[in-house]
Amino acid sequence: MKILTAHPRMFKEDELIDSHISFVPFIRFMKEKAAHAEGARAAYFQEIVRHFESNPALQQPLREDIDIANYQEYLDLLTATVFPITMDESRDIFGIGVPYRFAIFYYSERFRQIFSEDGGELKAVPKGISEEKVKNDKLTWMYKLILERMYNLPVHYDAEIIHNIINPETGLHKYIKLNIDPRFVDVKVKGELPPLNCDNICVGDFKLQSLADLRKLLPLENFALEGFVIWTIQDVTKEHVVAGMKNLVLNIRKDNELKTYAHAREYLKTLAGRADMSVHLTPFLKVNNRNVMENVYVSQSIIFSSARNEAERIAINEQLLEYLSTHRQPLVIQDVNRQTVALYPFLKYLPLQGVKSFILLPVVHGNNLLGILELATNGGEPLDWDILGRLQPSYAVGTMLLGRSMELANERINEVIKEQFTALQPAVEWKFTEAAWEYLHAPKENKKAIAHIQFEDVYPLYGAVDIRNSSVERGSAIRDDLREQLLLIQETFSHINGDLHLPLLEELQYKNNRMLNNMRETLFAEDEVRINEFLDYEIAPTFRHLYESEERLKPALNDYFEKIDKTSGHIYHHRREYEESLQDINSAINRYLDKEKDELQRSFPCYFEKYRTDGVEYNIYIGQSIAPDKKFDMIYLRNVRLWQLSSMAQIARITHALEPKLRIPLQTTQLVLAHSNPIAISFRKDERRFDVEGAYNIRYEIMKKRIDKVRVRGTNERLTQPGKIAIVYAYVREADEYKKYIEFLQNKNMLMPELEMLDLEDVQGISGLRAMRVTVNMEGLVKTEA
Repeated sequence: MKILTAHPRMFKEDELIDSHISFVPFIRFMKEKAAHAEGARAAYFQEIVRHFESNPALQQPLREDIDIANYQEYLDLLTATVFPITMDESRDIFGIGVPYRFAIFYYSERFRQIFSEDGGELKAVPKGISEEKVKNDKLTWMYKLILERMYNLPVHYDAEIIHNIINPETGLHKYIKLNIDPRFVDVKVKGELPPLNCDNICVGDFKLQSLADLRKLLPLENFALEGFVIWTIQDVTKEHVVAGMKNLVLNIRKDNELKTYAHAREYLKTLAGRADMSVHLTPFLKVNNRNVMENVYVSQSIIFSSARNEAERIAINEQLLEYLSTHRQPLVIQDVNRQTVALYPFLKYLPLQGVKSFILLPVVHGNNLLGILELATNGGEPLDWDILGRLQPSYAVGTMLLGRSMELANERINEVIKEQFTALQPAVEWKFTEAAWEYLHAPKENKKAIAHIQFEDVYPLYGAVDIRNSSVERGSAIRDDLREQLLLIQETFSHINGDLHLPLLEELQYKNNRMLNNMRETLFAEDEVRINEFLDYEIAPTFRHLYESEERLKPALNDYFEKIDKTSGHIYHHRREYEESLQDINSAINRYLDKEKDELQRSFPCYFEKYRTDGVEYNIYIGQSIAPDKKFDMIYLRNVRLWQLSSMAQIARITHALEPKLRIPLQTTQLVLAHSNPIAISFRKDERRFDVEGAYNIRYEIMKKRIDKVRVRGTNERLTQPGKIAIVYAYVREADEYKKYIEFLQNKNMLMPELEMLDLEDVQGISGLRAMRVTVNMEGLVKTEA
């Protein structure tokens, strides 16, 4: 058997550590097995040991120049012992190699087909992975072995190398993870064992350790390896497909939606293991609560593609929706012909398309029909229920993908509404009117793109009212809802377990209790997804079935269904309380700013743009170019700056007064950015908004994005605090101007007497920022509108 090795120019660092084939660790392992076994097993192990010890050459490492073929009988005995007898060399993937070397001296035929180029060099670097990553993974594996064997330091990290191969039986992609087992490897020390300061290694995540530092602390030249490693393969196609589909959901956008669905179809084919199967996922979109068809999806649908005109498509759609309104279970037709589809008029064209077997799977979340999954073949093995079982791991992610498509459809509709119907602010509308007039009346031969809308020398003002710890509060609300539902499920099980004996219910109860016990204060995204999948795909169908089939369980289950949301099937009131509290705060702020915005225009026209984050942010631009027919003076700018400070104080009072009335007592922080230099802004037609122009002006935009979470220099304290207004500035003259406004508002008893002067930590790309911070007097009269 030819030894498979990587290209000689690759992995030259393998020579840094001596590595030799040796049967000594295996012999020792078998002796230990024999000592702890009884009867025939002990005799079998002893016979293997005797056979190996009968050859003195095997009691020490083999020379590098030795021909391993001379020990074929021992290799056969070793593999018969190490690998299960059910292993098939033509189908299973395994090998035995030199420690820390890409050198495989015993391997199955299937291993050779996958990992060698026509039986030549070993394909050590998987497709899509860099050679550098493979080298780093090898080093990580090596140091993990050294630390565990020589320093008794457990390392809970495994470098995963995923290979993408083509399954010769299906022609589809298959994803496999390579495992290299070092149990038959001895680590030897040359000389004295280097001392190890655990402070440098034991802290933090091992995968983040610097390999360069490890090489300095523990030079590989000080160690040697003796033995052999076992190469085995784990099929991770299911996990890889699900992870890939999750990435599709995270990255889907309006400009890549069709490509995303094409990738999803390929993933589903891979998961099902059927290259001959047609797959289509169709979202069911709604406009004003009415189902509509989107042509880009309908045109590719198996059901709809055979329709000859729009009228037929509409008829098929109505028939399909009528059927799905009462049938939410999969429809499996293994033999498609005129007789088998006669009961389903929306499938009447399938025989004409040459479809031989067909599955229709409604995708439902809660009680909402999000779309359908269509599977079809034109021959070969008929589709059956087994296919749906193979696709089951993708159901949750497929549901999320269809839901995301519905969101994107709504975004497209809203964009059209904004593009076609949203009016421009009066302060700048005149500029767009002039540009449109000039464009319309330019001679055709001279007509170019519409004029660039730009305003020079305008003074920017930026303010932000943010919700304190909004991410933490949102996460707490999600966690509390999930915990409450798991407790409700626990209580429901306690009522029904005595009336019905089903081992499956005990398993679900165990899983529910385990999730409840493992729930931490911080709920990670993967935990949330896992619990939601459990609620949607295990608890919901089980309870629904028991409710419909077991009359005596109805009281207990009815109590459960009454406490969950009818639409989502989840307990949602903590999240609803958070969202309502957030909405109440933002509505109060928006009402105040909408009223003040109109008052502000009276002194001098300005562009006022507000937008929602978790709280409310706004930009104001004022200057001569905004209103060329009215003379601009710096007094108008100072007036807006004073208004900005007083309005922030009033907003702080409004939200403070609102806090006792909120279901969740959320607090707000107030932030102002002082910027004394004028900038230029221009209208970006692609984004339908104003943006700054010029490299220097972009610095202002960067400052806006970076200061919201900035901290006070030398502390861990956030600049923005509830009940206070923070003013960030770069120049002393800006601070001097705002001090006058603060003193005036303190005199009016809107602000407290204390004024903090703070240095701020450097943020990316900007240094030297400072800030003033003043506390709002909350005892002033607050008037809010209902």
